[in-house]
This record gives sequence, structure tokens and C-alpha cells, in this order.
Amino acid sequence: MPKRIHKWKELPSSLPFAHRAFVLRLRELREVSDRTQAEIAQDVYLAATSLSNHLNGGRIPETEHVEKLYKILCDEAAATSRAMPCSLPLLLELRAKALVKHCGCCPVGSPGATVANSDAQPMAVGSPAPQHVRRRPRRPRVRLSTRRRGIPGTLARAVVPVPLPGGDRHLTTPADAAWPEIRTLAESLSAGRSRDADVMMWSAATTLSARDVQIFVAQCRTAGLEKAADQVITNAARRDAQAVLNIASALHNSEQYADVGLLLAAAAQGEQV
Repeated sequence: MPKRIHKWKELPSSLPFAHRAFVLRLRELREVSDRTQAEIAQDVYLAATSLSNHLNGGRIPETEHVEKLYKILCDEAAATSRAMPCSLPLLLELRAKALVKHCGCCPVGSPGATVANSDAQPMAVGSPAPQHVRRRPRRPRVRLSTRRRGIPGTLARAVVPVPLPGGDRHLTTPADAAWPEIRTLAESLSAGRSRDADVMMWSAATTLSARDVQIFVAQCRTAGLEKAADQVITNAARRDAQAVLNIASALHNSEQYADVGLLLAAAAQGEQV
């Protein structure tokens, strides 16, 4: 049977070096199988959309999912006499490096955390050089994030119909959306590292997709990080009008009505300033 050739989406140019190397290895591994992505995801106990997200530079999968995926594809490779593109220890090592933070100010998987294995180097063609990632100043992000203090929270919630008790805020987020970034954010806040926390919240609000912003806010609420959730929404209100509308739609679809009100009120106040 001829080997099926998959057409992959181009990875975002902003994807960190280590994360890019890990994703490209995952894609090579997935090429071993001729089955559909949905069939593979079912065996790994993942949603098809989650597996697609991992293969397109989204969230980094958990260790047990990587091990399960490797075992399944290894069995298929043996049955079809195909060679595995890499070993499981190497794949897990790439995953670990993709999760490493270069410093307290850098996001997870920053280019400063380089991949030691030389085989991963050619796959990073087109990735941003480390010096270009570090050049962005941090101070403006912190200064902008303090603008929310001047926004009355009661105003944002006063114009939104809140559902009755017992039906308030059903966070319809995926079951596997417990991001490790939320735990890191909580640790930074509890340790008093407000600058690191501000950078994380600003980055989440201004770089994630509308759906991922909704999930990030929902996870903050679930973890009890109410002020952090408000901060992310206020920062997201600084984006262009279309992005704000997309985020508002994602929040509304998840019945986070109070968050919709806060987002629109912050965006409206930003236009008046």
C-alpha cells in the first residue's frame, strides 16, 4: 500500500524554537500511520481536535498521551515494515525542552531553551533567532496592564443579564483544557512575582486565539484566579475591534456573560481615552 502524504499547516512564525522542534517530530511520527487522525486520536484517548491542536503547534500534550501515541504508531510501523523516525526517549526529551522557560520573563518553550539533539536543528528552519525574541521590552506591558485599575468592575457587570443561581456561568471548556500555564500563573502570583504574572496575562490576552482566550479565562476562574481572569479580559480589550468581537462571541457561546460585559466595557472605555 503506498504511503499517504499529509499536507500540514504552516507553523506560526512566533512558535518557540523548542516547541517547533517537538511538533515537527510529532508530525514525522504521525506519518507512520495511514489511518485517519480521528482513528488515531480515539486509540490515544484524545479528542480529534486535541490531537490536531498538538500537531499544529497548540498545547503541548501530556507525557502519557505522548507515550500512548508512540506505542500505537510503533506497533503500526512494525506491522507495515516502516521505520520509526525517532525514539521515545528523544521525543520525551524534546517535549521536556519545549516546556522549559529560559527565564522568568520568557514564555514556555522560548528559543533560549535550545534542543540539544543535532537532528532537531534542521527542522527549525524559519524559526525566529533568540536575539529577536528577547528584544521586546517588558515595561510597556506592565504599564498597560495597570490600566484596568481605572475601570469600574461594577459598570461592566451592570449591563449584562446574569443567569439565575444554579445556572450561572456554565464553563463549556474542553475536558482536557487544564493548561499548565494556569498553575505557573498561580505560583507567580502567590510568590509575589507580579511582573512575571503581568507578562503572562498580557501575552495570553494579545496572542491567543479567541477560543483559547475564553479557555484561559475559564481556567483562571476555575482555579480561583478571579483578578487574573479580569486582567486577561481587560488586556484583550486592547486588541483590534474584530478580535474583541471574536473573543466576546467565544465567551458568550460558553455562557460567560459577565466576562462578555467586562470585555465590551473595557473596550468602550479604551476608545474614549
